[in-house]
Amino acid sequence: MRVAIISDIHGNQLALEAVLRDLEGQERCDQLIIAGDLCLNGPRPREVLQMVQELRCPVIQGNVDLETVTQAPEKGEKKRSVVAWTREQIGQAGIDYLAGLPFSYRVNNPVERDLLVVHANPLNLEDAIFPNADDEALERLLSGLDARVGALAFGHLHIAYTRRWHDLLLADVASCGIPRDEDLRAAYGILTWQTDQWEAEIRRAPYDVQAVIKQIKTCGMPNAEKRSKVLLEARY
Repeated sequence: MRVAIISDIHGNQLALEAVLRDLEGQERCDQLIIAGDLCLNGPRPREVLQMVQELRCPVIQGNVDLETVTQAPEKGEKKRSVVAWTREQIGQAGIDYLAGLPFSYRVNNPVERDLLVVHANPLNLEDAIFPNADDEALERLLSGLDARVGALAFGHLHIAYTRRWHDLLLADVASCGIPRDEDLRAAYGILTWQTDQWEAEIRRAPYDVQAVIKQIKTCGMPNAEKRSKVLLEARY
């Protein structure tokens, strides 16, 4: 069983196209799952949303998907202005689609242990699972998982890594649209059931980042300079 997972597209159409091209060149996957954060903070939210819907695959909700729905009343003015612009781009139908996305998606493994896909962690949309998280932090976020889950895949942090905690595989598939681990290429993950456990591969797909910078500067989205800087630096 092979499962491809794309997370944190953030309105970056060219990055999503690059990932889908790369995926076409891989050994066939049994399923594709989108792990949230579809539209906000990128220059092509409407186009990305349309592409995702046309994939007809499971899609879960990310934190900025929820912020787009709620209009992020607790956030600052700059964030709310980007949310407002994104809502205008995707329209009420797009907002309703984001509002209806589920929190998680579980891949049932008929052989043995399942794969659970979430956006940030199994409890909420906000708390990141850091690659150096200690046992106390992991116990708080992961202890509620049932024993049949053998792998947890997620995004949110935008930093690719894999690690094992006890007998659970953790796989952060990073970000398709806004990487933050100093690699400008679009990222996604492929998880494979191998004999008696899950294995994860993080793949990278190059794309024309400068073309996206031009889109950011000409599309009318607020805070264009900050968004361009984040995309070009690919770090926190």
